[in-house]
Amino acid sequence: MAAMSIPEMDVRSNSRGATGAAKALVKGLALVELVAAAPAPVRLTDLVDAGALPRSTTLRLLAALVEAGVLETRPDRCYSLGPQLAVWGQLYLERLDVTQKAVDLMRELAAEVRETCFLGVREHRQVLYVACADGPQAVRPVARVGSRNPLHCTGMGKALLAFSPPELAAEYVEGEMERRTERTITEPAALLEELERTRERGWAIDDVENEEGVRCIAAPIRDHLGAVIAAMSIAAPAYRFEHDDLFTLAPTVLNTTAELSRRIGWRAPAGEAT
Repeated sequence: MAAMSIPEMDVRSNSRGATGAAKALVKGLALVELVAAAPAPVRLTDLVDAGALPRSTTLRLLAALVEAGVLETRPDRCYSLGPQLAVWGQLYLERLDVTQKAVDLMRELAAEVRETCFLGVREHRQVLYVACADGPQAVRPVARVGSRNPLHCTGMGKALLAFSPPELAAEYVEGEMERRTERTITEPAALLEELERTRERGWAIDDVENEEGVRCIAAPIRDHLGAVIAAMSIAAPAYRFEHDDLFTLAPTVLNTTAELSRRIGWRAPAGEAT
């Protein structure tokens, strides 16, 4: 079998500062990370080379990880992830609170851009606001935690529609779309075109479409499978938030939503931006 290309990791340097059992734990977790990063089960020799540990130390750590079910050995004596990780992973997902993971990121984003940050999830044909971080400005958008707005005229709603399975948007445009302002998109074909533009650039806008005098920019939040489960937005009065400001702010919002997605398990495919 040819040597497998896996990321190199100096396990010894990662464990500096740890002592005794803690040092062994750090080294063992680093080996698990190497196996997880590999595209296929990994040979012992490849783990020894990539981990920069003595063969005897690597064998001892691997034996403990296999006994715990964290790793498993195959008939060809290669190592792969073990069933205990699936158990822990399922428990993590069952207890996952996206709002709790987002709080500090939302506060940092609101402080950086000096405007209000919202987190929302889809509830049927509406976006439900589940968290808010106020900016320092005295005049702010009126939406609050627990409020709801239509999907088609809000930044978060468009992000949730655009990055979800196509059949969701196709079903949505068949229903009634309320006109909230003169700018609200209510024609099915026009909304589908807007959603396509949203997918192409990676973020959505509400250009005074839901509330008079308010603009916002929003981006999707993905879970460990890549499914869009929430969206985050920055909203502000239009007199402070010009149309061009949406494009200037987009990278900052995308960096925040990418970090939140990573926190809840999303890993973008190699070469693809989050």
